[in-house]
Amino acid sequence: MNRMFERAVGLACTMLVALAAVPVHAQLMLAHEGHHSGDCAIKSGAFPVAFSAYEKPKGDLPPTHAYCDHVPETGELYFSVDLTDAESREIPIAVRLVMEGHGEGGHEILSVPAKQYPSGSIAFTVNLEELGQYAVLLETEKAGKMTTAVRIPVHVGGGGGHGSHGGGFGMTEIALLLGVGGVGAFFWLRRRTSAKAS
Repeated sequence: MNRMFERAVGLACTMLVALAAVPVHAQLMLAHEGHHSGDCAIKSGAFPVAFSAYEKPKGDLPPTHAYCDHVPETGELYFSVDLTDAESREIPIAVRLVMEGHGEGGHEILSVPAKQYPSGSIAFTVNLEELGQYAVLLETEKAGKMTTAVRIPVHVGGGGGHGSHGGGFGMTEIALLLGVGGVGAFFWLRRRTSAKAS
C-alpha cells in the first residue's frame, strides 16, 4: 500500500515539474488552437473566421486567456481574427471596430483600410474604457461599395470570468491540483509511516 502511494506522489511531482517546465508561450498556443476549433468559430458571414480576444495583463507578461464573445474587463485588449479559408486571404478586407447603440452603424472606434491578409491573420490592439456591446466588422468591396462581410459581436466589461468559451481546467489548474494532491499524499503517507514506527 505504501509503495502505491509513493508512486502516486512521485507521478504527481513529476507531472507538476513537467507542466511547470512547459513555456508559457506553448501553453498559450495550445489554448489558442483549442478555442479555434469550437465556439470561437464565426460561420455566419460571407466567409468563415475564428476570433479571439485577450486582456493585456499587468507588467510584461503575455496574455494568458482567450475569450470569444465576452471579455470580462475593459482596458487594453488584443483582438485576433483568423481567416480560415484560402479564398478570403486573396481579397482586400477592411477592418472596423464599432461600439453598438450609438446610432445607425454604431460609433467607430478603429478603422483599418482594406488590404489582403495572405497569412490569414488579422491582429490589432485597442483600449476600450467603456463597458458595452462592440462589433468587429470585416468589410469587402461589392459593386464599388464597402459592405460588411463578417460581423463578430463581442461584449466588453461587466465581469464574468472565463465562461465565455466554456469552462474547464487549463494546464495551470491541473498543475495546481496535481501539486496539492501530491504534497498532501506525501505528508499523509509520512505521518502514517511515523505512526506505525512508534
